[in-house]
Order: sequence, then structure tokens, then C-alpha cells
Amino acid sequence: MTLFGREYSVRGHGAREYVERLVEFINTRAEEIKENSKVVTTFDLVILTLLNVTDELFECRQTIQERIKKSEEEDQGLLEPSDLGETELKIPLRDS
Repeated sequence: MTLFGREYSVRGHGAREYVERLVEFINTRAEEIKENSKVVTTFDLVILTLLNVTDELFECRQTIQERIKKSEEEDQGLLEPSDLGETELKIPLRDS
């Protein structure tokens, strides 16, 4: 498999198709970074790609953790209706 223009023999526990998808993802991300920056060396491109992918991973993990926490709080009834996006309307009634 080719990463950053070099051939690698990659072995893993996953299916070959899965590893190929990973390699494609990394190469695509590296190309995007290369086009949008003034990276000169392959090493710099590898580092920037690694930082970008890691940043995305951290953001995804944070989002998942926040959603799990909110879901747990909702299950425990700890959120008020306004926290769930619901509003309470108070309509004055006329005296008959």
C-alpha cells in the first residue's frame, strides 16, 4: 500500500479492504493539506496530517461523550423541559 508516495507492507487484524480504506483516507487528507499549505517535506506533511486527523478524532470523542452525558441525564430526569428544547406556554384565560 502506498502512503505519502512510499510503498508499505501493512499487516493487521482487520480485513484488507478496511486497511485500504484507512490508507485512502490518510492519503486524501494529506493531499488536502498539501494543497492548502506550503509544506515542503514529506515529514512535515505527515506531521500536519497526523495533527489534523488527531484533532478530528478528539472532536468526535468529545461530541460523543457530551451526547452520552446528556442522554444519561435525560434518562435520570435531571434536565428541565427547557433544557430539552421544550417551552412552556402560559396563555392567560379570560374571565367569563
